[in-house]
Amino acid sequence: MADPLVALACGLSGAFLFLLLFGLSVYLLWRKRRTQTLYRGLTPTTPTIPRCTAPVLQTSESSSYGSGDVPFIVPPQFKRTSQLNEGKEGREYTEEWELHPDLHSQRGSLTVGSCFPLGSIRPDLYQLPEEPSEWALPNGSAVRLWFALRYQQEREQLVVSLLRAANLPVRCQSNATLVKLQLLPSDDRRHRQAKARRKGCHPQFNDTFVFQVSNGCVDQCSLNMSMYTVDHQKKHHLVGHILIPLRHSEIKEAAGEVQWRDLDNESDQPLSKNGDIQVSLNYNQSLHRLTVVVLRARGLQCSSDAGVCAQVSLKMHNQVVRNKWTSVAKGNDPSFNERLTFRLLPIQLDTAFLTLQLQQPSTKDPVSLGIVVIGPFMYARGRELEHWNDMVSKPQELVRQWHPLGSADTVQGPH
Repeated sequence: MADPLVALACGLSGAFLFLLLFGLSVYLLWRKRRTQTLYRGLTPTTPTIPRCTAPVLQTSESSSYGSGDVPFIVPPQFKRTSQLNEGKEGREYTEEWELHPDLHSQRGSLTVGSCFPLGSIRPDLYQLPEEPSEWALPNGSAVRLWFALRYQQEREQLVVSLLRAANLPVRCQSNATLVKLQLLPSDDRRHRQAKARRKGCHPQFNDTFVFQVSNGCVDQCSLNMSMYTVDHQKKHHLVGHILIPLRHSEIKEAAGEVQWRDLDNESDQPLSKNGDIQVSLNYNQSLHRLTVVVLRARGLQCSSDAGVCAQVSLKMHNQVVRNKWTSVAKGNDPSFNERLTFRLLPIQLDTAFLTLQLQQPSTKDPVSLGIVVIGPFMYARGRELEHWNDMVSKPQELVRQWHPLGSADTVQGPH
């Protein structure tokens, strides 16, 4: 009797457990499907993003930026609807263009209108010429250079903005163009160098340079700018140069205005009255050696069969340190091609200078045919000063240049 009761109890227990597991499985499956349905309802498949209809900052061509303002414009958004036909879209595009013409003119670039990119010349540093005649090309073969000067008195800084050049010779248009700037006199012998953005007849620079000059020294300084072309062999060829004496009152009056000067070009200048002499210079700082190579002369005021020699003198504070002579060559266009060397310390480069005098030797006193002084800013100007500075800045090469000869009585002391 006990065995059937035990079997019945086991069967009921098993059935109860089976029903309990089945109910639990159904409940978990129902809850899982309900959770997925709620998640789909919270995450739409096509989100809606509000359209920006107004720019963050709108500018006009008449506005001016301060030092801390940055022009920023949100590009316009054109209306497009998939249900509209092509003609309707064209009308909406035209309407949007008419509503915001300023935004479309500046879209894609910050250089249109009054906007300018970071790293370019600040428009408030100079004022561009309003008349087209200000950008007029020079007459003849002169090379013209446009620039602007501004002196910041509180910072004691001279700001030079180099803009563009025009009317380069044909032989220079396929080469790279450089302009070297130097403030004279200065303890800093390094040149500031600007390279043209592209080759051609009218290269553009758009570079700005800052020179540290105290208020009391502005009137005593001059700005020297020399233009070069660089050929395929990396050789620099002088196109011309300008030397601008600085005057504090003039810079203040014309602060920021664009100015232009025509370069002084030796090829445009005729032979001097007393003739010319061609010289190469080199200075080796490690060996304390100054090398002078007297090459040739031309247009001398003497007979074709007269003997001519060159006297080269190294002077310091108008005191002769050493005299040397070349051999005698005949003719009014003699060739010498002689190398002379002098000992000169680096600290003496600002106080020493060279005089080169062509003479006709005779039994009595020699007859002077002409003389030229080459040296630093204290003693020389123009091409003679440029030649001396190039010699110091290019220790690896012989710097060659022609110089006009003056009469002996025109040689002066320090300026």
